[in-house]
Amino acid sequence: MNEQEFATLPTKTVFFRCAVPGLLAMVVSSIYTMVDGIFVGNLIGSQALAAVNLGFPILMILFAVGDMVAVGSSVKIALSLGEKDEQTANRIFSAAFCMILGIGVLFSVIGFLFAPVWINHLVKDTVLADMAWDYIRSFLYFFPLIMPLFAVDNYLRICGKTMFSMYLNIAVEVLNILLDFLFLVVWRLDIRFAAIASAISMCVGVLIAMIPFLRKKLTLRFTKPKVSWATIGGIFYNGSSEFFSNIAGSSMATVVNGFLLYLGGGIAVAAYGIVVYVDSLLSTMLYGMMDALQPPVSYNVGAGNHKKTYAFFRMSCVVTALLSFVFLAVMLCVPEALASLFLQENTGDVLAMTKMALRLYAPVYLFMWLNMVISSFLTAMDKAKESLLIMLFRSVIFPVIGLLIFPRLWGVDGIFVTPAIASALTCIIACVTWRRAVKKWA
Repeated sequence: MNEQEFATLPTKTVFFRCAVPGLLAMVVSSIYTMVDGIFVGNLIGSQALAAVNLGFPILMILFAVGDMVAVGSSVKIALSLGEKDEQTANRIFSAAFCMILGIGVLFSVIGFLFAPVWINHLVKDTVLADMAWDYIRSFLYFFPLIMPLFAVDNYLRICGKTMFSMYLNIAVEVLNILLDFLFLVVWRLDIRFAAIASAISMCVGVLIAMIPFLRKKLTLRFTKPKVSWATIGGIFYNGSSEFFSNIAGSSMATVVNGFLLYLGGGIAVAAYGIVVYVDSLLSTMLYGMMDALQPPVSYNVGAGNHKKTYAFFRMSCVVTALLSFVFLAVMLCVPEALASLFLQENTGDVLAMTKMALRLYAPVYLFMWLNMVISSFLTAMDKAKESLLIMLFRSVIFPVIGLLIFPRLWGVDGIFVTPAIASALTCIIACVTWRRAVKKWA
């Protein structure tokens, strides 16, 4: 499939050719994330699991700027291709790739300068703080090389190479699991090598992804990265929702960890880490599917085909809702089985708290799917302001209010129930925003 077929093929055909590979790639990614947590929790211990949970949000904050450029440029490129302006699309593609490489170098330096200070300020347990810094530092050495991975994946999908993108993502995650097994199971190395396994796999993924572009086999080709400041501003503007979502999510995770350390100690942080691992299975599946649909949605918006865009929206709602409700049932019915995957036999306190945390967190899936679909479509439609509004309520405003109120009422339980309440309230705002955005299509 090439990008022109986004508009000419039947809607269901385009949907499943784009959404299914994106979803399957993220299933493998989610399985890797869970396997990584299982390896770390069982072979190194629950304190190492807590260290990863403390360190990962900081890494995500550093990734957020590069991801903003990737998402923002992808929207602009797909819109330009929909308008049959390949020259502009190639210039944006080339400029965005150069920016992402520069961001990788810059943020590697920033990470080495400021991450240790942040960790030591947040974590008073010196052993836990040292483990978290070891995990982060091992990633930072590779940062400039791994930063382009998510961008080139987006650009492959814009060119219609959804299957290549899927196979690439699966290969990266399988390599990651194999390296995890080698470093942690066979050689019994420490937490640093869990990060190194991920970094090496991502570097390999970037190199493979670049081959079709360097061979000039795709519509997008490297050219002189000559774009206006207005275009650069548009890239950052379009990607702002994704950027602030990453920043807010990672910052809120750090704040939540602080609350948990104060109210429940390392046990509560480890339990929250397991919830995050389990949640990543669904959230990355939904994100992968919606991210894969961004190119055809933006292409059809650029081509003025609103009827087809709305058909994509309806199908997205049906599929994401079904996946979410299945996941909700699993988390409510077998929380002990899920929690036990990540824990050694002598961690009964963590197991008990994790079972409770999973059940309190699970209702978030009643609403999360619709928030993600609406926000993703608004971004793809070049409506970054509306998408950003939904993100702020879902990731910042309602969670902060919840953390100020619910822990006072219910202690640690109040922290775990906050995401579900915040997601429910955001859903109201998202629905109103969506109706206003598509009112002219009626």
